[in-house]
Amino acid sequence: MKAARLYELGKPFVVEEVPVPELNDEDVLVEVKATFVAPSMKEISQPGGYFIRPTLPTILGSDAVGVISKLGKNVKGLSIGQYVWVNSMLYYKTDEFALKGQEGLSDSMAFQGMFAFDPANVPLLDEYQGGFAQFIKAPSINIAKLPQEFPLEHAVRLGYLGTAYHALKRAGVHYGSTVLINGATGTVGTSAVMLALAMGASKIIAIANKKDRLQRLKQFNPNIIETLSLQDGEVIGKIKEFTDGKGVEAYVDCLSYVDTTSTQQNLFALKKGGTAVCLGGATGNLTIPYGFLLGTEINLTGSIWFHTYEVYEMLSLISSGRLNLKPLETKSFSLEQINEAIQLAGSRLGGLSTVMIKF
Repeated sequence: MKAARLYELGKPFVVEEVPVPELNDEDVLVEVKATFVAPSMKEISQPGGYFIRPTLPTILGSDAVGVISKLGKNVKGLSIGQYVWVNSMLYYKTDEFALKGQEGLSDSMAFQGMFAFDPANVPLLDEYQGGFAQFIKAPSINIAKLPQEFPLEHAVRLGYLGTAYHALKRAGVHYGSTVLINGATGTVGTSAVMLALAMGASKIIAIANKKDRLQRLKQFNPNIIETLSLQDGEVIGKIKEFTDGKGVEAYVDCLSYVDTTSTQQNLFALKKGGTAVCLGGATGNLTIPYGFLLGTEINLTGSIWFHTYEVYEMLSLISSGRLNLKPLETKSFSLEQINEAIQLAGSRLGGLSTVMIKF
């Protein structure tokens, strides 16, 4: 099969012929039709950072979409020819937290085609390489079936959509909720705005830097979405104005690879008893006065990735018309253009743009 392999950090990917992966008994082989090019792929493929990467040379690429080509002998409930999305979260099913349905907390957790948090999980990354290839091997529990007519360009976004969706659920978003989304114009942040609308929020306050991108988000529903640019300074007062002085019930922080200054500020825009969920990649610490916690009973937590079954919940939102993905714009590249695609995605085009490799 043809694959794009990274031999050295900071060097271009090389497109070459490699063997088709051999399946374990509970694995699935998917013929890839498209793979998302994550904005972070540029950083992952460059030296530095906090990423624990697979052994080089390797095939990277997450959120692969395609058609099942072969099944391991113990796989049930799936069939050859089904159109599917591959969940990138890898873990051992026998881990303590996986057994509790909290696979994101498993000691063995890693993201296929991307990185791990523990060096001990590099063998798992090496076993299950990524989607910048004609075929990808994945555990059968990571396979979500898709409707035949579901667009490729929307399917490759399911990983980032699911990340935002799970966080919104953890924040308790429901019909009539007031929701604050920080880092709203990034890939996860834009997904969060779209999903908060679909989940019935009555007021969404989107915060980011770039005013032109914020204005595009507001057009999703100007009656519900308010936007604030950090370029204009302090935002707490304006958030309180938008919520009759009470603050927001749910706060989802989607910042990526920047400091936590705005995260820290926005915590004080939470309504009493509200919930803040951090799911981005911001760097730094948060400081909360002890008395503030006592007096407000706010909840502060994190969220990492999501469950495969939540794909079907999102598909229901899409089929019902509540979740509208039509505003997303797609830039497709061939596998031979992998280096160009990674450069473009790494330039941080904003969450309305999808960069993908199409086979």
